[in-house]
Formats: sequence, structure tokens, C-alpha cells
Amino acid sequence: MSTSAETTTPATGKTPLYKRRRRRILAIVAAAVVVIVGLTLGLTLGTGSSGPLPSFTISLSTGTVANSDSIIVSDQTLQKSVPAHIHWVPFTAGVTAVAEMKSGSLQSISGVGNPPTVGAIGTGTGIDIVLAQSFDSDELLVPASIKTPRELAGQSVAVLEGSSEDYELEGWLGLEHLTGQVKIVGVASEQAAAAAYLSGAVTAAYVYGGYADSVTAKGGHPLTSAEQIAKQGIPGIDAVAVSGTLVKNNPNLVQKYVCAEVQATRDLTGSQSARYLAQAAGVQGVPASQIEAATKAYPFIPLSQQTYWLGSNPGDTTSPIVKAYQLTGQFLVKQGRLTSVPSAAQIATHIDPTFVKKALAGDC
Repeated sequence: MSTSAETTTPATGKTPLYKRRRRRILAIVAAAVVVIVGLTLGLTLGTGSSGPLPSFTISLSTGTVANSDSIIVSDQTLQKSVPAHIHWVPFTAGVTAVAEMKSGSLQSISGVGNPPTVGAIGTGTGIDIVLAQSFDSDELLVPASIKTPRELAGQSVAVLEGSSEDYELEGWLGLEHLTGQVKIVGVASEQAAAAAYLSGAVTAAYVYGGYADSVTAKGGHPLTSAEQIAKQGIPGIDAVAVSGTLVKNNPNLVQKYVCAEVQATRDLTGSQSARYLAQAAGVQGVPASQIEAATKAYPFIPLSQQTYWLGSNPGDTTSPIVKAYQLTGQFLVKQGRLTSVPSAAQIATHIDPTFVKKALAGDC
């Protein structure tokens, strides 16, 4: 007679149906895990990081003159070469941009001038200069009756107060032995400087671009320019500044960004510049037809001169940019914006040519 055990025992060599189903489910789960792990590793290897890409915000100037950062933010290939989510905001004033960098909302400032940079260094703000981008393009415009610097004695000049242009103008007057003999009229904008000239409120104006055009249209002619003043030893340098915290915490990101800067500079000044400038028109906020001529005429600093201006190595206290920043420090102390001039050694710690040297060597 059969027992209950006998009736539930399967035939020899066969696996129960419920066990076969459980094994199939486990095999499917294992395969899914392998796929997920593979995808995760693929994404990790593809981005070089297991975490999300950081945000990278650039402050850049809009208007008729584009620069390397305009090219970066308007070109998808260059954006993708930087391991970050690239954003940009309009540059309004150097001091404002430095404050935003200090707060952490900006990672880079494109075209920041001497006074805000030196002001940041003098007050302990973490800011590192990684590229010398351009000189200012201002011209000292005077009436036809003035043909030599000496003829400016007893006259007045309008200039944007507290700016790189203000520093350049005062420095040039010193070189010409005209300090104290020319009245400098500080105004709130380049537009106001041109308007002061056109209204007859001042004899001369130190302005650029369309403001300079409006003055020359009324008979003004250039007595000197920012580029000429720079060659005389008073350079106003528009530089690319990066957050010191970012340089310390993520040097690879900074390197990729500077590599993009170098390539963008080549695109900006190369044989295909018209195409890249047309792309940048949307960023600049003006028609492409206005950008090309103004940008090509702008005094950009060649890539071949980067290590001349920034120095060959970190900590180089003899580089031209360190000397220029020391002169700017004297200007800021005179204005009451700093209590003391930063030392050459202090300034040099904020100048880092290593990134651009690697980029120029193709080490990207």
C-alpha cells in the first residue's frame, strides 16, 4: 500500500517545477545585474568620474567684441571637451564678478581687468590668473588742436573712474611728466566719458569701440592708445581668472577649460574665424556682421606670448603681469581702495602659467 510520502516523491532524476522556475528567475536577475553594472562602468569610464558633472559658470562680456569664452559657450564641441555643465552670465563689472566668484556662484571671469584682480588679491580672495587674454582697446581722443602730450597740460580728460583705463591713463600721464597738470574727470561709464567730450565738458576722452567712433566722428583723433601705453610699461591686461578653490580641488577641470580656451583662441583668430564669430553672435547679443570687424581689430594677446606675460613658472615675481599688478596696487592705494600694495611674492601666488603651458604643448 502506498504512503503519502510515496505519492509526493518525484521520479528519480527530475527537478520539481517550482525549483526550475526559481532558477530561471535568479538567472534573469543575475543577467540584469551584470547589464546594470556594465552600463555603470561604461558611464564612469566615459566621463572620468563616478559622480555627476559639476557646474561651471563663466562671466563674459557681451557686445561687438567676442573672445575665447564667447566661442567656448557657443560651440558644442568645445563645451563637451570640458568635463562640466557650462553656463554663462553677462559680465557687468569686475568688482561685481569678483564678489560672485568669492560667493561660489562663478568659476571663471573672462576679460577681468587689473584693478578688480589686484583688489581681490589684496583682500585675500581666491582668484588665479590662467590666461592673458587681451589689452584694453581704449584710445585717448583729443581735438585736432592738440598734437602732442605736452599740449594736454591744463586740460581735462574723461575716463571710467576706478577702471583699468583710469589706471592706464594716470600711468601714462606720469610717463609724460604730466601728473597733476591734467585734470582727470572720473565718470560712471565709457558712454558718459564720450558724452562729456561731445558736450564740451572736457577736452579729451579715454574711450573705446563705438564710444570712440562717436568722438572721432566729431573731429577727435588718438594721441595714444591702451596698447601703446602697455608697450611703454603700463599694461592693462584683460585676463581669464579662475576660482582659486577650483584650482586646488579640481585641477583637471581647470586644465580642460584652459585647453578649450587655447583652442577657442585659435578658432577666434584663425582662417575659419568668420564661422565661429557667427556662432557667437547669439551670445554677444549683436548681429554677426558687427562682431567680425570689431573682434578682428581688438588687441588680443597672442598665444605665443602667454609665458612672457604670465611668467614661465608659478611664483615668478619678475613677470610683466606681476609688475603691472604692483603698479595697479599703487593706484588702488592712492584711490583708497586698498590699504597697502600687495607684494610681488603675494601677487605671484595668484598667477599660474602651468595650465596654459600644458595646453600649448598639447597636453590636454
